[in-house]
Amino acid sequence: MKVGITCGGIGPYADGNFIRYSARAAEAAGFAHYWLPEHVIQFAAYPESTYPYAAGSGQEMPEQSDDAPLQWDDDTYAMADVRSPLVDPVMGMAWAAAATSTIEVGSNILVLPQRNPVFLAKELASLDSFSGGRVVLGVGVGWAKEEFDALGLDFSTRGKRTDEAIVALRRLWLDETSSYHGHHFDFAGAYSFPKPLRTGGVPILIGGESRPAMRRVARLADGWLPYNLPIDQAPQVIAELKAMTREAGRDPEALRIIKIVYSNASLDDLKRYRDAGVTEFNLASSGELPFEEAGVKAKFAEFAETIVGPIGEL
Repeated sequence: MKVGITCGGIGPYADGNFIRYSARAAEAAGFAHYWLPEHVIQFAAYPESTYPYAAGSGQEMPEQSDDAPLQWDDDTYAMADVRSPLVDPVMGMAWAAAATSTIEVGSNILVLPQRNPVFLAKELASLDSFSGGRVVLGVGVGWAKEEFDALGLDFSTRGKRTDEAIVALRRLWLDETSSYHGHHFDFAGAYSFPKPLRTGGVPILIGGESRPAMRRVARLADGWLPYNLPIDQAPQVIAELKAMTREAGRDPEALRIIKIVYSNASLDDLKRYRDAGVTEFNLASSGELPFEEAGVKAKFAEFAETIVGPIGEL
């Protein structure tokens, strides 16, 4: 099995040098993909929104030392310092891709209904062609109404905008002459080149564990990026997703199901996820990585022995 890593683009790790040398270290350690998160803007409080992981993610996070570069907890989104930077994921993916040669680069997740798919299609197709077909687009509908308000977008239509954007992206990537007629996006006789290098276009994977998110995976996506998927629930939930996919007339065995895990996950738990239908893993750093290049190289060499190697043998 393959495993990727999410470690850059946020807080002290939102640094071009860190992204460059951590992506290289991840590739050298055998990680298969390198992911970056997204929030276009941050607020000190979210009075109109409910953070979907406020009750936790169903996983135990590794213990952090008091001097960890990034103090992070998965039960609240609001950071201690709202000035903590978050890089644009497409820019970060481009930076990581330029520093590497084989590792996939992805967004986990990009808030798709906040983007115009015509622009996004060009950005990602360009990056995919430059990188040799290594781009993965992980998307979600978003949870923060305050972000949508700041962008002048209707929060209530984000699901429909996401569905339309996925179809529009594929038309622009796969058709020589692209047309799409929807409620939110409309174009005809459009030529968008370059096309992605990867056959079938850039893979689109969807995050979120709600029923609408899973139905969206079944109907439209190349895969699923679950976060809150407790191990004892995984067999039933993944079986339901596959049944939905089959009912939509698509092959459920073609889905990439990439489960986010932490560095303290046991090999037995990873095997149980594999048996439930998870196809790959994504190691989420919880702020424990050192910042300096030498420390990053040493930590990733350790990951090669303790995480990448064992997962590769599952």
